[in-house]
Amino acid sequence: MFGFLSKKPENQDIAEPEPVDREAEARARVQALKPQLAELDDEMLAFKSKFKVRTDRFSRLLGVECPGIDGYPVVETQWRTLLKKRDALVAQWHQALKAWSEAKTEAKNV
Repeated sequence: MFGFLSKKPENQDIAEPEPVDREAEARARVQALKPQLAELDDEMLAFKSKFKVRTDRFSRLLGVECPGIDGYPVVETQWRTLLKKRDALVAQWHQALKAWSEAKTEAKNV
């Protein structure tokens, strides 16, 4: 009745998974993040130029030239959004660099 149950499985060679090149993967991730960082840097520079933003070394706003009296909160909100994006990308960048470094060290020790 159930013919497929009576068949014995043939001995098939189970293919081993291909070795993963962690160094190449990590390097690819670093290379993928680099243009994103450059694009965000350009965006932040354009924003600073457009509104003549002045900041201290901690990226706190010291001065802004914006149209109207209501413009400062809007510019401040946009600036903080850019800073959050930058912080997230830099964290990913450092994580990718660390993974790449560890993979290179691991490859040397093998």
